[in-house]
Amino acid sequence: MDDKSILRLSLDAKARVNIGSFDRGGRNRIPTETDDHDYNPKTTVTPYGIFLPELDELFLYFTESQLTSDFIVDVLSDFWKSQSWRFPDIKTLILNQDNGGENNSRRTQFMKRIVEFAHQHQLNIRLAYYPP
Repeated sequence: MDDKSILRLSLDAKARVNIGSFDRGGRNRIPTETDDHDYNPKTTVTPYGIFLPELDELFLYFTESQLTSDFIVDVLSDFWKSQSWRFPDIKTLILNQDNGGENNSRRTQFMKRIVEFAHQHQLNIRLAYYPP
C-alpha cells in the first residue's frame, strides 16, 4: 500500500478540567473577581484530541458528559467531515489510541461504530493500541 494513501491519527482524552473563574496567580490588565478555590465549578469538561503527527496539527474537542465510545467516533466523524478535503488520496486511517475502557477492541459499541464510520466514508481503519 502506498504511504501517501495512509494517514496516522493519534486520539486521546486528558483529565477532566473544572471550568470557572478561578485564580491561578496570573495577572490581568482589568481587575477581575475570581474564586480562590475550585470547589464549585460552572462545569467540568474532558478534553479530547486528534493529533496528526506528520503535520504537527492538533484538533481539540470537549465533552461535559462522560467519555464514551459514541463520543469518540462522533469526534472522529466530525473531524473527517471537516478535514477530509485536505486528504483526497487517503484510503486508510491508522488510529493510535490507548487501550481505554471506551475504545478497546473488545468494546462492542466502539467496534460497531468504527465499522459504520469506515463503511460510510469508504476507508480502511487500522487500530493501533498502546498499552495502558
